[in-house]
Amino acid sequence: MEGGLEQALGGLTRGLFLPDLWQQRAIRAVDAGRDVIVSAPTGAGKTLVFESLVEGRKLPPGGQAIYTVPTRALANDKWREWKKKGWKVGIATGDLATDLDAPVVVATLETQRERLLAGDGPAMLVIDEYQMIGDRRRGLNYELAIALAPEHTRLLLMSGSVRNPGSVAEWFERLGRLVEVVETADRPVPLEEIPVEALPHPAPRGITTFWQRLAVGVLLSGYGPLLVFATHRRSAEKIAAKIAEVLPDDDPIDLGDDVARNACPADRARLLRKRVAVHHSGLPFAERAGIIEPLAKAGQLRVVVATMGLAAGINFSVRSVFVAHTRYQDGPFEREVRPDELLQMFGRAGRRGLDETGYIISGRQSPGLHDARPLDLRRANELDWPTLIRRMGHAVAAGDTPFEAARTLRDRLFSRQRIRLGLGDRADSEPGTDDGEDAGDGPGGGALFNLVPTRREIRSASGEWEAESRDSEGSAALGEALSFVKGRYRPAESDARLVEERLPAGMRLCRLDEKSDRKRRYGAEWPVATRGGKDEFFLTKSARKRTGIGRDRATFSREEAEALFPELFAEVLGPVSFHDLEERGGTLYLRGHFALHPVPVTFDSSGRPLARPERRTVEVKRDTHFLDEQTGEAFHPRAGSPAHAWRELGLIDDQGVPTRRGTLFSFFQHGEGLAIAAALEDPHYPVGELVRHLANLRGGHRFEIGDPAFEGGSERLAAACRRAYGPVDHEGYLRLGLPPGYGEGAAETIQLWLEGRLPELFGRRRRDPLDFGPGDVERACVEWLSLLRHVRGAPDCDDERWRALREAAVAELKRHDRRSPLARLPELPAATLQKPPRNRISLARR
Repeated sequence: MEGGLEQALGGLTRGLFLPDLWQQRAIRAVDAGRDVIVSAPTGAGKTLVFESLVEGRKLPPGGQAIYTVPTRALANDKWREWKKKGWKVGIATGDLATDLDAPVVVATLETQRERLLAGDGPAMLVIDEYQMIGDRRRGLNYELAIALAPEHTRLLLMSGSVRNPGSVAEWFERLGRLVEVVETADRPVPLEEIPVEALPHPAPRGITTFWQRLAVGVLLSGYGPLLVFATHRRSAEKIAAKIAEVLPDDDPIDLGDDVARNACPADRARLLRKRVAVHHSGLPFAERAGIIEPLAKAGQLRVVVATMGLAAGINFSVRSVFVAHTRYQDGPFEREVRPDELLQMFGRAGRRGLDETGYIISGRQSPGLHDARPLDLRRANELDWPTLIRRMGHAVAAGDTPFEAARTLRDRLFSRQRIRLGLGDRADSEPGTDDGEDAGDGPGGGALFNLVPTRREIRSASGEWEAESRDSEGSAALGEALSFVKGRYRPAESDARLVEERLPAGMRLCRLDEKSDRKRRYGAEWPVATRGGKDEFFLTKSARKRTGIGRDRATFSREEAEALFPELFAEVLGPVSFHDLEERGGTLYLRGHFALHPVPVTFDSSGRPLARPERRTVEVKRDTHFLDEQTGEAFHPRAGSPAHAWRELGLIDDQGVPTRRGTLFSFFQHGEGLAIAAALEDPHYPVGELVRHLANLRGGHRFEIGDPAFEGGSERLAAACRRAYGPVDHEGYLRLGLPPGYGEGAAETIQLWLEGRLPELFGRRRRDPLDFGPGDVERACVEWLSLLRHVRGAPDCDDERWRALREAAVAELKRHDRRSPLARLPELPAATLQKPPRNRISLARR
């Protein structure tokens, strides 16, 4: 790693930094070959442990250090920070992957899943904010990353809000890892709570609104900058605007002409002039990451009003924090702020080396320091279905038992309790029992609105109904195909409607068989000549036009017509093969058949091509039993267990082998793979449409447009998903039959944005404002492209439509392959960021 570290350090000039005793202990433990769990308050300097390891060349030898953070915003922040230090550092997030071979890579943990599943762990894996193990949505990914980490990978876990790091250390020991817990309760900048009413210099009496009195009082008291956490984005915008009204315009920020003109709207530029900013995910990325965050980190803003979800992890330079409420908007739902989340928010107060004290400002209905406490870390959900099924698939490929592979991985999870899998071990159910049969449908319950999972079937050539396979689509000569006509299958050439659909322009349907023949055969005919004399035929006007033969050369005898017309009109016939010439009423008709013409068909199980098969949709009733691999006896998992759900959803067979649907599901996280697998199972769903509709999977709840003028058909993806699974609920994977986070209408909105028509949409909605802004559309587009990159980089599968989807994803990414958003951030003047902040205000002139 020495050469790599030289690259990482580059031209870095290190200032004097003497690690605290607890930081020195953590560094020594890593140097001694142990895993380390660091528990230290926010702002104590946990990141400095890793930076000291890099700069002191004390990282484990022989490979990379992957530094993972919970959000892309934090990854971007760290990447930019270390790049400025001169490090050779890469980044891996869903929307950006660059310098992945660098000695240090900043990443979101999910990007490392494939590598860890393959047993290819880095030399060091750093998990910052490891309390995410308890997160209700992403905790499974964190837990599995630790459980899958190879023995040679050194782990460094860091958090300031976990009460029981010892429990995590016990888990490490059960995994056979050497671990040391390094704890400190000391905070370099202690926190002090001050009620708004007790500020040393309250706002003047002429200022009456709460938010104005809060901000002015904090700034007059010398406790700025102030960070306000608001419940949702609209309230954040209103609070920021209200505060800016009363602040003096005595020290405006110089954004530079280009930035002021191109990167910041006039209303928010006016806020920045007063050194006030609003921060939420609805803002464009360039404005948020290129203007507001650098100014806030440099201490140049007096007040930042931010939503809770996004800014809790951004390291703003503030002295005081006010949290408006303990409930906030999380997607379509409102939820309570956890005590450990409050601890993270309050931890933003106070700047090491700048402040002696950080201040928590409290109001009568706002939380205070007594409401914040560390998290007693527990598992949030039971199991990571895709990873377990993926591991079962690996076991099958290696000739091992899939049940045992799932149990082994289950037993490595962070839990002393026996976690039910439902795969036949004693904790689940005894072989031969039927304890799931009468227990309902588990999390999914019964059918909602009489909707149930369905499948499409075709009637085979023998008259039996069978499932329509995705591999059954193809083509065959029409003369070899069958078509369902009047209650039974007949030769496709006897289907007048089928033949008529294929007639070239100017030709009409005709019968080629004798009238007395019961075996009908349809073809095409075209009048090419009319009789002029006893043995003289003149080409019709249309025939002359098609062949280019002039009127003076357009006379043929019947014998000449028989000999020359098939070749003369060969190109004109197109899909029609010459059959004969027939004279009726003085007109000579050229007739052709379609027997050799290829037509789309569905092959039944016996291989017979069906050009127009009879179809039906039937309810899917799945058998949920398994076969015990040792005894061969059948057992039924309990309803509600993962194994029961996997069988109901058609993800594994009764031997525990992942189905094609299950294999595709295992390539993704959460429920995205379920929707993609269901859509690919519909052979009539064009892959070119599906690749655009995938934008709905991560779109979120805001994009329900409901305007017929902007409908683009993306509801087809939801229909395919519900048709495959029914409107069931499986926590973390399906909600009413759709993946959590599904956003109906996101695909159409993104297309409007890419076409430059989004202003048109906003114009139509003046009376009924939309619930999203340009930043939301930008984020949804980034998520869509991130998903397409995931599809592009996912493993191969023996499925033609999956390969077609990957090719379509590659083509779509090429169309939208813009430069990284990080490379297009606006550049603020250096003098603006380096200017000594003036956070205290004076209202002497009021």
